[in-house]
Amino acid sequence: MTKRWQINIKVLQKDINTVSERLESCTDVLSTFELNGTEFWEISGITKPTSDKGEANVLVRELVQQLNLQPTDFSIEMLPDRDWLAENRASFPCLSYGRFLIHGSHNRPKTANGCLNIELEAGRAFGSGSHESTAGCLLSLLYLSKIISPKRVMDLGCGSGILSIASVKLWPTVNTLALDIDYDAVETTLENIKVNKVWRQVRCEHSNGFPRVRPGTSKKYDLIVANILAQPLIALAPHSTGFLRSGGYIVLSGLLETQEREILAVYNSFGFRVVSRKRLKGWTTFILKYKRT
Repeated sequence: MTKRWQINIKVLQKDINTVSERLESCTDVLSTFELNGTEFWEISGITKPTSDKGEANVLVRELVQQLNLQPTDFSIEMLPDRDWLAENRASFPCLSYGRFLIHGSHNRPKTANGCLNIELEAGRAFGSGSHESTAGCLLSLLYLSKIISPKRVMDLGCGSGILSIASVKLWPTVNTLALDIDYDAVETTLENIKVNKVWRQVRCEHSNGFPRVRPGTSKKYDLIVANILAQPLIALAPHSTGFLRSGGYIVLSGLLETQEREILAVYNSFGFRVVSRKRLKGWTTFILKYKRT
């Protein structure tokens, strides 16, 4: 088997996004854990078969310089010759968020369980449902299912496609557009919508933010879900009103509690008001309602 390396980096919460984004380029598996009793988080990644230690060393060295890390804050170790990706998938537990049950093919429910089942494989990038920002979005969709029945949904930064799949599970007749800047994410989403048998309701495309062409008034979206990062969310705010109908909702996630005020100030200026705020281990998910002024 190809050698793999495990990268461990200890960072402050404010640096999680920076480190995770950089490590995604060379890792197959990426996990984030809060170190109890401290202000630090540990980010752990297992490199792709195509990566070597030299590439990992360069990447870590750049992060060490950028974040002024200490020698005890990071490590790179060669893993024993085992199929770590397969082992990670086998250990992937079922995740339950309200009516949603996220599972892998290895622990697919064998009988009807009354849940909204979503099948994903751990080890694929871009969101297995375990991160707080994804969990916040799923809980927000459940909240919205009690008050709206959208016809058109946009999943902006779809990643694994989990939120697109969830939207169809909640609203079986909905038409969902899934978009991502990363071609691997688009490929992953296309695979997952087939596995979950929702390919008729979900269209997935590559896009850097919103599509270039705005829809006509009658074809604007009832709901937009954007689980990305704070700065992209801010950059997209002025364009969101061109895609969301008046009275529609937007779910914003991928931001830290410390970034809430900045996000709200921007979106409030474009006619959005808070409907719900969910906080999970330092991460915030907003539901905002848009009213054209």
